[in-house]
Amino acid sequence: MGRMRQSTRLAVLAFISLVVAFAGCGGGSQAPLTTPVAPSTPAAQNASVTGQYNMVLSSSKGQGTTNVYTKFAQTGTTFAGTANTLVCPSNDLSQCKGNDASGVSITPSGTVSGTNVTMMISFPSTAGTNTVTMVGAETVNGLAGTYADSQGDSGTWTASTANYPFGPSPAVSTYSGTFNSVSNPLMIPPTISVELGQDASFNLTGKATIMNSPCISSLTLSGQAIGEAFSLTDAASNAVIMALPSGNNFTFSYNFDPTATSCAGDFGRGELTTNQSPWDY
Repeated sequence: MGRMRQSTRLAVLAFISLVVAFAGCGGGSQAPLTTPVAPSTPAAQNASVTGQYNMVLSSSKGQGTTNVYTKFAQTGTTFAGTANTLVCPSNDLSQCKGNDASGVSITPSGTVSGTNVTMMISFPSTAGTNTVTMVGAETVNGLAGTYADSQGDSGTWTASTANYPFGPSPAVSTYSGTFNSVSNPLMIPPTISVELGQDASFNLTGKATIMNSPCISSLTLSGQAIGEAFSLTDAASNAVIMALPSGNNFTFSYNFDPTATSCAGDFGRGELTTNQSPWDY
């Protein structure tokens, strides 16, 4: 009887030792509980506002449209247009402000925050200096938003990157058209053929051949692309040309300085039509 009790005690002790050993092994192999970490959200990339731009402001108060042509340069979250920016109400050459059109320097500027864009531009108008404040965002086609100006107008605006009107030098793009003097109109408008190329900084160089003009037969041209608009000069002839895009073509104005050796004081208007596809470079 004593031996049976002793055997039972030994069996119980052995069982308890086995349980303790098993529990010790199992407890050591369990990984500690951890709190799940939510994946980080990447910061929104800032809008890119760099290069040649065409902008259109469309009034919601019956004031029509205003075209702005400029080249933006961006540093971090700020950007600014070049001093030869053109502001052209109704895309009308006679109303353009800026560059050689009026001798006024217009420089739009703005900031970006993520895809949001804020911009300001001031230019002279018949009612005095007009300051336009634009807010918007980057879109798949460029930029877009709403504006309000200091003269009570408001509306929407868009900005699209410009298709460069001229091929890189030494390749040239060719245009032809007609023009006529406003100060001394001719019965038969002169014809003009223009060859222009541009470098990486959008500087333009080329020449124009003119027929049926009583005072000029050729021009040696240099200038700048401004969005899809452009300005040209012939320093020797004291001539200035300003052109605005009209579809795939251009309308242009010209004037000769009153001291020019040929065509002194003459000014007028014309149209240029492309002689090739813009991709034929």
